[in-house]
Order: sequence, then structure tokens, then C-alpha cells
Amino acid sequence: MEKLFLRYWLGGVSLAALLVANAHAAGNPHEVTQQHDREMCSVCHNQVPTLSDDKLLVTKYLATNFNDFKQNGVTMCASCHDATAYHKVNISVDFPVPDDLPLTEDKEMICLTCHFAHGSLSSDRPQCSFSFMDRLLDANRLHKSFLLRRNNSNGELCLTCHNPNEG
Repeated sequence: MEKLFLRYWLGGVSLAALLVANAHAAGNPHEVTQQHDREMCSVCHNQVPTLSDDKLLVTKYLATNFNDFKQNGVTMCASCHDATAYHKVNISVDFPVPDDLPLTEDKEMICLTCHFAHGSLSSDRPQCSFSFMDRLLDANRLHKSFLLRRNNSNGELCLTCHNPNEG
């Protein structure tokens, strides 16, 4: 009886999470297609970008033109996300950084250095580091893309700039 209850309870929780995720994605500014509410684009962009087809827009590999944005790359992201809860930003970088991790003209690291703005919020494989407990207790987090420019399941993205031997 306990197993049956647990199976239905877990199924109900999974269904609820799926419904919430789908409702959120319908108006999510990160998941953009031609069917998306184009007015949302003007919150961040100076001009509404043109989409050539109805596929999901993925900006991971597109060059970042900071002049296209109404605000700088931190203020823009912080209008919806808590920029202080994550990695420090507006940090001057004095070492070479690969081109796929864009810095501002002043060589500062911002949110868009490690994250791209548009694409799928889910991934077919883990994008961030995880532990055995994550697999048991937070399996949904494992397949969030976090819109990372590079995979980070083994710290690859972080190790681009951080040297673990130097603290």
C-alpha cells in the first residue's frame, strides 16, 4: 500500500512540476519563436529582432552585440534575476578569455559572459556539477540548461577562468 501511495504521490508531483514549467515557458523571454509575444523583446532589446523561421531561437553561438540591448548585461538580467545571488559580475578580467565567453568593451565579465539569453531551458544531459544526492533529491536541476555557454558538469566552464591550484 505504501509503494502504491508513493508512486501516485511522485507521479502527482511530477505532473504538477511539468504543468508549472509549461505555463512558465509560454511567456518565458528565454524561449523565443515567431509565435512568441514580440512585445516582450522590447524589454531588453532596442529593436525587436527578426526571426527567419519558427524554430526555437538559440543565441549560444551568436556574437553578442551589447549595443543591441537597452541596458548593460547585468542590469538587464537583474530586472528578472537576482544578480547578487550568483557569481560576481562587473569584474575586470586581466587575462585572455575565449571568444565564446564575451566580455564588455571594458573587459568586464557580466552575466552574458557565461550565459546566453535565448534557447531551451532544459537539456538532455546534465549541464552543471551534481552529486549522488542531487540525483536522488533534485533530479530536475540536473537537466536545466542554465543557458550556459559551455557545459559545466565537471567544472569545464568555471575552469576556463578559475585555477583550482590558486584558490
